[in-house]
Amino acid sequence: MRQPAPRAIIAALVLGSVAACATVEDAPRGEQAYAIMPPPPAIGMDYRLSPDDVLRIQVYHEPDLSLEDARVDAQGMVRMPLIGAVPVAGLSASEAADVIAGRLGERYLVSPQVSLFVKKAVGRRITLDGEIREPGLYPVEGRLTLSQAIALGKGPSRLADMRQIVVIRRLDGQRQAAMFDLAAIRKGEAADPEILPGDQLIVGLSRAKAILGGALLAAPALAAGFIALDGD
Repeated sequence: MRQPAPRAIIAALVLGSVAACATVEDAPRGEQAYAIMPPPPAIGMDYRLSPDDVLRIQVYHEPDLSLEDARVDAQGMVRMPLIGAVPVAGLSASEAADVIAGRLGERYLVSPQVSLFVKKAVGRRITLDGEIREPGLYPVEGRLTLSQAIALGKGPSRLADMRQIVVIRRLDGQRQAAMFDLAAIRKGEAADPEILPGDQLIVGLSRAKAILGGALLAAPALAAGFIALDGD
């Protein structure tokens, strides 16, 4: 019988190790961690409005009904002249424009035309946690790299291990993790990966283990660069 080639044996071993449960220490690093970083998405048709988003709402030929800086309130409402509070949270920009046009057309205008533009998408946020000076939620406006994201939180704490930046991302419905070396990135020895809205960055492996609290699931995505996390 023909013996399998060494490369096939290695591939089988990799797949076998991926199928087992792992802990956050096994989150991919180096080239694997960069392998599936997708390009940053633009604020497009699929963006869903969130509280604190700032909108430009234009009602054609009706400047008195148009708003330049309309903020979505904590209840997900935007307040319009004549029609009052309109629920828009969870809607796309075009869907919200249609709702506003429908409300205006019910009593006040004939076939109103409404356009809505997202000026500030606060719903596009990342979470900074772990050994960082100012942890918290931060809005993503435009493109953002890992080093820029860490800078939003005023940088790692004095005792932080900059070689251990864990990035949590939802891929194909699962939370998955990868680990990056910020020290190497700052020296120009490694690429500065894109950080996407919804990402969670945890500085320090020990803090990541404490925050994530548990083992990771079997992770077929490991070979692609991320390892799936237990939970939702």
